[in-house]
Amino acid sequence: MFRVSYPVAIFFGIVTVLVAADGLFMTLTKYHPDDVNGFSLSDGGTILLSAGIMAVVTIIAFVLAARTGGSTSAKGPEAKA
Repeated sequence: MFRVSYPVAIFFGIVTVLVAADGLFMTLTKYHPDDVNGFSLSDGGTILLSAGIMAVVTIIAFVLAARTGGSTSAKGPEAKA
């Protein structure tokens, strides 16, 4: 099973918020609105989609950190009792 610590989950959370803010800024200021990709999304829409995917990853990271205790110390197999 994957072991995720709270600092990793917090890092993902901060990056997710920054990417979402950038996507909102690009959408609200209509930054290159005619520059569309294959999915008919503008630059801001693409960044917001990426932020949504990162939000799911962040939630999963927090859930895994909560299940494993979120500790950053290295524990060997003998520590499990």
